[in-house]
Amino acid sequence: MKTPQENTSKLISYWLRHNPQDAELQVDEFGWARLDAVLKTLSENNIRMSIDELIELNNSFDKIRWEIDIEKNQIRATHGHSFPILIEDKIQNPPEKLYHGTAVSSLTNIIKNGLQPMDRQFVHLSDNIEPAKIVAKRHGKPFIIEIGTEELIKDGWIFYKTSDNVWLTTKIPTKYLSFEPWRPTDDKEGFSIRELKREIGNRKSHFLYEHLDNLELVWNTGVCDDTLFEDKITGKYYMVHLTYTSLEQEIDGYPRINIYNSFGDWLENGLYKDQKNYYE
Repeated sequence: MKTPQENTSKLISYWLRHNPQDAELQVDEFGWARLDAVLKTLSENNIRMSIDELIELNNSFDKIRWEIDIEKNQIRATHGHSFPILIEDKIQNPPEKLYHGTAVSSLTNIIKNGLQPMDRQFVHLSDNIEPAKIVAKRHGKPFIIEIGTEELIKDGWIFYKTSDNVWLTTKIPTKYLSFEPWRPTDDKEGFSIRELKREIGNRKSHFLYEHLDNLELVWNTGVCDDTLFEDKITGKYYMVHLTYTSLEQEIDGYPRINIYNSFGDWLENGLYKDQKNYYE
């Protein structure tokens, strides 16, 4: 059961992030509302609170939800707005790497469409991996996406920093995202498939022998020689550990493979597990 303080904080955040009209609040282009107006509306809802009590409530959160400027009699939500606001006064250059926590179940959409604000105005990022992990765990099997900011800034992206170290920006296309320790690839030169064919050679006993002409490299990893091939005929995915030996493999079972029934199956049971080991 939520405490009265939790209910009050959710109500204030709802007004400041989503529906100021519900509380008859006037919000300017930067998201600021009059502090005394918020307290007055709380009182009209049988919630009596002083400025000091409001500040104490704000400081009790695991991350700051509101900015309060007593001198200017202003309050605004630090992030999470579902209506347009301007925050040019908070434009900053971010660190070289930012993180976004999500669930494995969301990866297929993210890989296809990039990171999108969804029902918010901005994509939310963290400059530390631990807060991103906490966010990710709220949604299911946690997964961390890394974002290198240098290329984004060169290509015109602007970043805003909130008071609780959340970084905000617009939609980020997939090409700027890192799904450690794996990464999408197109293998235009066909190097990996040629290496796979060379290692299997004429060994018809190898499981992949009859599928070789149907395979296309789609992902690889930078920390070992694991590669992911899609079978264009069956729709299955094969994670293959290439050995790069100088001769055709002579040992049955090599190169080693793991079989996945779909791309989603690989995300859940391949990529997810590999990232878990990678960060540990």
